[in-house]
Amino acid sequence: MKMKRYKTIEEFGKDLGVTSDRVLISKMKTTLKKRIIKETEVRELTCAELAEASGLSRTVVSGIVNGSLQSVSIERLIRLASALSLSVELNIRDVA
Repeated sequence: MKMKRYKTIEEFGKDLGVTSDRVLISKMKTTLKKRIIKETEVRELTCAELAEASGLSRTVVSGIVNGSLQSVSIERLIRLASALSLSVELNIRDVA
């Protein structure tokens, strides 16, 4: 059986029947999470230290850093980014 390769996450989402807004939210969460993980590693912070700085529980922070995005809100990700002194910007533009 030949595996289908996708050029974009949008194509993959479409084949799975995921709406474009859900795909966009997932992309935003993944981008934020990757940057949070990178910054945490660069600063050599523990999940407990990041949790204390962000006001989130260590369990929540650990889950995010270890790959869980299920039921993680963008608000929580922004709180983590803010605790790392990162700013988050949203760009809105017309769809082509």
